[in-house]
Amino acid sequence: MKIFLFRSFTILLLVVYSGLLCANTNTTIPQDAAFSVWLEKDFSPEKNLFTKLRHGLITGEPLSIIEPVNIPFDPSYAIVGVTLFQTGNQPLRYLSKRGSLELTINRIIKKLRQRNRFSEFDIKNDTKTRILLEIITEELPVDFNDITFTAFSSNRFEPGITGLRIKPQNGSSIHFMPTDSAVYSHMSARQVFNAIAKKTPIGKITNKISERINMLKHAPYEFFLTKSVAFISEGNAITPLFRGYPVPVDSSKENFFNSTKQSVDWLIDNMDSEGKFLYYYDGIEDTIVDHDHPNRSKDNLYYNSLRHSGGTITLLRMYELSKDKKYLTAGKQSLNFLLKNLKQREIDGENAYYLFYNNKSKLGGTGVGLVAFMRYYMLTGDDSYNEIMAGMVRHLLSRIDENGEFIGYYIHPQFNGGNPLDNPSNETKKQLFSFYYPGEALMGLALYAREMPISAAEKSTIKQSSMKAMDWLVSIRPKKYPEFFKPLPSDGWLMQAIEEWSMDPDFMKKPYIDFVFNDAKQMISHMYKKESSPYYDYPGAFYYNYGDHAYVDGARAEGLIAAYYLAKRLGNKELSQYLFSNIETVAKSLLYTYNSKQSSYMYIHPEKALGAFRFKYTRQWMRVDSVQHTACFLIRLMLAPPPEK
Repeated sequence: MKIFLFRSFTILLLVVYSGLLCANTNTTIPQDAAFSVWLEKDFSPEKNLFTKLRHGLITGEPLSIIEPVNIPFDPSYAIVGVTLFQTGNQPLRYLSKRGSLELTINRIIKKLRQRNRFSEFDIKNDTKTRILLEIITEELPVDFNDITFTAFSSNRFEPGITGLRIKPQNGSSIHFMPTDSAVYSHMSARQVFNAIAKKTPIGKITNKISERINMLKHAPYEFFLTKSVAFISEGNAITPLFRGYPVPVDSSKENFFNSTKQSVDWLIDNMDSEGKFLYYYDGIEDTIVDHDHPNRSKDNLYYNSLRHSGGTITLLRMYELSKDKKYLTAGKQSLNFLLKNLKQREIDGENAYYLFYNNKSKLGGTGVGLVAFMRYYMLTGDDSYNEIMAGMVRHLLSRIDENGEFIGYYIHPQFNGGNPLDNPSNETKKQLFSFYYPGEALMGLALYAREMPISAAEKSTIKQSSMKAMDWLVSIRPKKYPEFFKPLPSDGWLMQAIEEWSMDPDFMKKPYIDFVFNDAKQMISHMYKKESSPYYDYPGAFYYNYGDHAYVDGARAEGLIAAYYLAKRLGNKELSQYLFSNIETVAKSLLYTYNSKQSSYMYIHPEKALGAFRFKYTRQWMRVDSVQHTACFLIRLMLAPPPEK
């Protein structure tokens, strides 16, 4: 009787712990937390198989498989794929299905060697040409309409874990292998179904994705969900893959430090002479034109001033951790971009400054910019920017209305004819609402009030205005704008701002402290845990609704680490232990988005992406803020005092 693997989490655990997960049987490989049990196996048979596979690709000689491997093989559905990867080349793959693993691989060797592009790969050089071996180990028939991306069931399509086989009434099957989501940067249902439709005749009928998917839905095809086991070579070694990425991840302190350092080095390596960072890179398309602005030319690429300031802060945080002056030097260089984009105005006869970029002046732009200047001042004592920072403070304070509400924009081209928004209506305020900008502004004000040698009167003014704004944010905002609040909190900047302000005894107010800890607990309640995760790499990632594809999120992690620092400062031993244990899980989840030499095999030019943190598990997009938030969180984690036992 054929045993299908699409079973519940509980059954999978029973399978593993009952000792059925053995080599040389038809038992399949679980994809949940129990996957770690399988990872403990001795994969020397697979390594020997790779050696023979490479030799066969070089010589054309058939291989023989004598020793059993740890990979289940059912000839009724076990499609085998071998893919070659080499810098500068598109991948080269062949899929086959025969009566045994040996027969299947030998056919693949023969067919790959016949491909026109095979000569482009230096197979003899095992450090240059990497080999991916993938074997389908599960197959389940499914109706197209029953495939889900949002519910944990036997019909769930999980990018990187699940594949599809489409069987036409006449002709050969069409395959979307489980690792294809990672290799080709797919994550959404729309992307996956479009990629599949393009492999069918539908792809030639229309270019509209919605039409392709609708036609696929009504086509006379049989559909099968599949899962697989995969390994990737690197030199003469091999590594098992999960969701297309090498596992297990190294969660040692040394690797956390090295990964963080290399991610910040990636920011430096991609800075230009003006101090701007490389805003975006797509490793699959090998393009720096970002997905949100696909029509921008390379000489007019989109850039974001807030994320620039975040990159600057990251450099300065790395200097704080490493004491390597190259980060301080680069941080100062990146401040030049902010200086060039500051505009001056007058408030009560004194100069005020605001950041103006992309025809907009965002509250958060000036707020995070002030944080960047303040971090530099705190590390160096350099007073060169004192007048600028004082003017930025004046501007930020002027953006708090009589009720304590921060106004999200000073200038927006679509409001008030692009003129300053001095007294916007309630409807305009709502349209310009941002969760992030007020916290960013309050964080800059907190650092300025605490660290700068200013008069008592000036400090009092900043404190009173900031307290008024904070009261509005924690007490009135949820009532005025309830529709903007989601199950998963997103206000990590305000959590950090309250942590900074809490060093002032006047701000040690219960509503402020409760806001930080309540948001932290709510984030953790919407975080996949080991016991609630159907996939090996889900613990530590977030969800809005249980069943969502995992959100790995360095920005929310920054809010959590701020909550931990606050709990430690308050001496709340139980809470700090609770927060720290969950934060460690979050940190490990973020390592799955790190572009190591091992994990960047699918990129045309891996060297361009090495060290960066990606957006998501199977999205091959990198942006300055995907590095910024994750690196800043990890730096604070490494600097954090451990919880009391």
